[in-house]
Amino acid sequence: MKKTTTTKSRKTTAKKKTTRQPLTTYVPVSDNIYHDGSSYRVRVSLNGTKYSKNFSSKRAAVQYRNQLQGK
Repeated sequence: MKKTTTTKSRKTTAKKKTTRQPLTTYVPVSDNIYHDGSSYRVRVSLNGTKYSKNFSSKRAAVQYRNQLQGK
């Protein structure tokens, strides 16, 4: 009986081109409050502890910041 050898062919797959999303840009609104176009971020550091939280309204962000700072 005759043996036949087969070679495996490698399939070439096209590489997916990934699109990179731009980094979110935060624009300072007031002390410790930043706006990214759709939400407001509060970033406060108190006694070495960092607080960071997103809000949909500027009013809620200001209230949270004031609460943290004890104003």
